[in-house]
Parts: sequence; structure tokens; C-alpha cells
Amino acid sequence: MFKNLFKVLKSKIGLFWIIFGIVLIAIPSYYFLDTEIIIGNKGYNYLYFEILLDVLISILFWIFIGATLYKMSYFNVKKTWVWFLGWFLGILVSGCPSCTITLASYLWLAGFVSVLPYDWLELKVISVFLLLYVCYTTLKKLETCELKLKK
Repeated sequence: MFKNLFKVLKSKIGLFWIIFGIVLIAIPSYYFLDTEIIIGNKGYNYLYFEILLDVLISILFWIFIGATLYKMSYFNVKKTWVWFLGWFLGILVSGCPSCTITLASYLWLAGFVSVLPYDWLELKVISVFLLLYVCYTTLKKLETCELKLKK
């Protein structure tokens, strides 16, 4: 798996998207984070855990995007609008809670999300574990195509 990660990092397309994506998510997430309010309401541990989760999400999400684009270029797959839609929604949901609550309200999930006791940290922890799994499975079989073609 780590050997495949280094292949992605050595390729131009993978490295560009990983660095671009980390900057795209990490900097705005940190810039718009109101640390004084979080420290006053939740404390330092909550703030550090939230920053850690934001950094992990930005790194793992863009490793997945870089690996997927590497795999698409390796197998010469045409890009469609579906991957762009998933990419856009992934950024929107993982980026900021205000964007997520807006999207959740469009999907009639705002009431469910508002009862979470730790103010979105639950969703961030779940997304970190899901991103770890997705990165592992993508990098594990980076240069393997598992499509079954009809004869």
C-alpha cells in the first residue's frame, strides 16, 4: 500500500491534486475556525481534536482523489461528470459545518444532525474512518482493474 502511495506522489497528476487539495481544504478550515469561541465553550482539547480531524480529512480526502485520478489515467478512463459531482459534494460536506448543515437541510437531515452532542465531531470521526478505508482499498489495488466485462 505504501509503495502505491509513493507511486501516486511521484506522478504529476497525483502530487498536484494532493497538494492542491490539502491547501484547498486545510487553509480555509483553519482560517474560518473561531478558536476563541471554541476554547470558551468547549475547551482546548476540543479545539485540538477538531484541528486534528480537519487536517486528517484534508490529507486523506486528497490522497484518495490523487489515487483515483492516478488510477483513471493509468487505465486511460474517460472522466465523466459523476466523479466531479462526488468530488464537489465531498469537499462541500467535509469542509465546513455551515455548508454541511445547508446541504443537510436540502436533504431533510438538518433535524437529525442538530441532535448530535459534540457539534459535528461525530461526523468528522466517521469521515476519517471511512476515508482511511477508502484510501486503503484504493491504494491496495492501485494498478488492478476489477471490472468484469461481458463476453
